[in-house]
Amino acid sequence: MEEQEYLYLKDKDVYSAQNVLASFEIKLADTVYADSTNDFLRWPFSAVKFFTLETEGSCENVSPESLLPKEDLEELNKINETIKNCTDSKNDFEKQEQIRLLRTRKKELLAKAEELYSQRKKAVVYKNVVEVNDAPTVEKKFPPFKKVRWPYKNQMPYFTAGLTDFLHAVEKGEETAIFGGPCFFGEYEVDMIFSMKDGSQKVYDFTTRRRAVKDKISQEAEFTKTHTEDVVDVSFVSHKILITTDEYDSILYLFELARATGSALTIPIPDFSYEKYLAAMVETLSPEIQKRAMERFTEVSKPIIRLYKNLFNFFKKQYPEVKCLLMSGEEKEELDAYYSERTPYVEKTSTKRIISGIQEKIESVKDYITLPALPYYLWGIKNILEVDYLGETDSFWKCRKMHKGDLNLSALLYPIKISDDGWRTLFSTELQYKEYIREEEYGKRW
Repeated sequence: MEEQEYLYLKDKDVYSAQNVLASFEIKLADTVYADSTNDFLRWPFSAVKFFTLETEGSCENVSPESLLPKEDLEELNKINETIKNCTDSKNDFEKQEQIRLLRTRKKELLAKAEELYSQRKKAVVYKNVVEVNDAPTVEKKFPPFKKVRWPYKNQMPYFTAGLTDFLHAVEKGEETAIFGGPCFFGEYEVDMIFSMKDGSQKVYDFTTRRRAVKDKISQEAEFTKTHTEDVVDVSFVSHKILITTDEYDSILYLFELARATGSALTIPIPDFSYEKYLAAMVETLSPEIQKRAMERFTEVSKPIIRLYKNLFNFFKKQYPEVKCLLMSGEEKEELDAYYSERTPYVEKTSTKRIISGIQEKIESVKDYITLPALPYYLWGIKNILEVDYLGETDSFWKCRKMHKGDLNLSALLYPIKISDDGWRTLFSTELQYKEYIREEEYGKRW
């Protein structure tokens, strides 16, 4: 739901780790994926061509020194401390000779570290922000992941950044939080209908996006601008009566990681962001039509919010040890606190430069690039792991950038599963391919 729609599927931009590597004409043996399973290498995911090959661990802030064996690293740290103490004390001839010997040894250790660093293999990086990993690699970087029970866990690719930082916070017993959750609804699930003066109707796919979908073209904002005098009514039809397996999994993932790491958990259901987009989109219409449109969208939203709240309450019972919060537009107190606490960050000059996109979406975009900091705003928790769709790569790094110095934001992102149509995601595909899950099937995906 980021403002840059090209993050979502365009035509048939379906990839796998295997064909990304092939595009670089690089041998599998020269990468970190040499021992990865075929399931992982061939797993299809939608993205765009923003892949690069970089040194292993490039998104983990790995320094050459950190690769030294434990005893060498301890020796290096001791040398640094000794040199500091020597230079802080009386600088006589004996001390000078000691410093010279210590610096010689330090150069040897640093040379060893550089050699280890140069031997590291290549890894695929997406948008210069997140590194593609298989499950064993994630477990190596982040051992709590071994405890996590996810459908397709050992098959999916994971897109990670800063996992070691989050791990250190967990190991030190600091307060930590997990953030993530589903979009409000996907394509084909909610129609927006414009009734025209001539008696005709125009039907649009209301997913706050612009991509063409057969005869439905999601350019509602542009339509209202160019047909202001012709629109006599706006209504909605919802086809969403169940949660998709992908939406179910997106919440299961969060509870599993919160349990495994002893973290708190926040999940936003962004109906309030869709309402902002709708309000901006219909503002050229008459006040009466605007009022009806907003009221009707609220009525369409209520059953969808209820679906998510029922699922959330199901998981709360399964994970009673997890401190958790689900925030939709119905949680006015939490929503007001969120808006209040984020204001200083949104108003920063540097933040304004990274908020871009269609004018009608600006307020919604502010939500999507600040929501990952929700545990910080509401609970003051500074160590946050965003567990979300790959499409949130941009909002992740923008949130991390705007809160730099105040919170530590890490990422564990995953692709939306490709539907049975073979090329679109469960989010983007038509209703017959959505793969819905009924309440009596909750709990059967572990």
